[in-house]
Order: sequence, then structure tokens, then C-alpha cells
Amino acid sequence: MKYYLGAYYFIKLYKADYGSLKDTSIYTCSTCINDFYFDSWSITWSVVNSSDSLKEAKKEFNLTDTQITDIQTWAERKFDEKKIGWLNTFSDYEVLREYKNKFFSNVQDYLVLSINFPETEKNDLLEEFKIEEKGIGAIGLWENLNRNAPEVTDESEVEIGYDLIGIELSGDFHTFYCHDLADELIQKFNIEINQYGLIASEDNWEQLVEYMNDEENGFEPVPWFFVKVKMIDERKKHMHNKA
Repeated sequence: MKYYLGAYYFIKLYKADYGSLKDTSIYTCSTCINDFYFDSWSITWSVVNSSDSLKEAKKEFNLTDTQITDIQTWAERKFDEKKIGWLNTFSDYEVLREYKNKFFSNVQDYLVLSINFPETEKNDLLEEFKIEEKGIGAIGLWENLNRNAPEVTDESEVEIGYDLIGIELSGDFHTFYCHDLADELIQKFNIEINQYGLIASEDNWEQLVEYMNDEENGFEPVPWFFVKVKMIDERKKHMHNKA
């Protein structure tokens, strides 16, 4: 099955603290579970860029006011160039690497992940989040998928599993873990959850999406999508780029 690049994410992995997930690491790109080194606080004009979010970012990532200003200046330029998007998205690995090297070069506690959409899911997202119908700017996932860029298939990007994500109008998204659904999906669809806390294979993915999008089942009333999650091996990525 052909997949298309949705976005890259610069993530600080957390252990979930609720339900059956307590003390479990989930390799999802959902802000409901993990934190991000690039987020709404990184952009000056963000409507959610409140003093509280800035204070939290300074404390969480040990940033000064000057560093925050430098990040926001860089981010606004890259946003205009469509190299980054709303919310949290990098259009490719190189721009994420530039961001990390400029502002978080000493950070060790991080992951670089990407999400990739099957072709039909890509088309559904492009239709669902059309700019002219939403009356707002395009979310980062829409901008990236609209480029029709296939997933990166070299050995520097390792497939680690699959996620079900419910995308808000803002571009932020939930994961099926937000509903503590792993056990239910295992029983109903005979899926396996792997060591990354992700769905192990793409088997039955269409039935999974249909189930998540049925509002009678009680999930967030947003469109849900199936995505492949990849983890970037930066050493191999650098070697591949030099070749």
C-alpha cells in the first residue's frame, strides 16, 4: 500500500498517566500524550500563545526570553516559507534538523517521528480540511499532504507501527489512546499492540477507521485517520544525505 508523508515531529516522550496506560510510553505524535519542542508557544501570533504556555515552555525546556524570541523569529520565517505548519509540523527532516541544531543542540531526551497516510486517507484529509470550506488557514498536515510527497523509504526511517488519529480543526489530534481503547480494539479487530504502544500491522485498517468514525461509538466527534508512524535514525539519515 502506498503512503504519503504527513509531517515530521520533534517530540519529548512522556509516560501516560491515566487508565490502563499508566507509566506506559506511547510513540504517538499526539499532544494528548507527548510534548513537543516545537509548539504553539514557538509562534508569536498564536492565539493560544498565552503567558502561561510561555512560562511552561521556559520551565520544561529551560529556555530564556531571548531564546524564545529567537525561536519565534525563526518560526515565523519558516512558516511563511511553508517549511513548518500549524500545529507542530515540519515539512521535511532537514528543516527539523535545522531547528534542533539552532535551538536544542544539547537535547538528548527526544524523538524524531513522522506520520504517513495511505492514499485514500490522504485524499480524505485533503477533502475534509479544504481551506475554502473551513474559512481558516491550512493546517500543516493539509499543506504537506497536498504536495503528494511519498513516504521516505530509505533505511534511515524505520517503521515502528500504526496509529489512529482524530484531527481537530486546529490540526492538533487525538490518538485512540485518548479513549483508552487498546483492549477494545484488540478484542474487536484482533489487532496486536507492539513495544512502541502502536498497532503492529495495517491489517483491518479500513474497518478500524470506520469504527472510529462512527460517532455512536462515543469517540471524539472529529474525523479519524489511519497513519503509519516512523522513527528517524539520525545517524543513518546524515550518512544517507551525504551519499
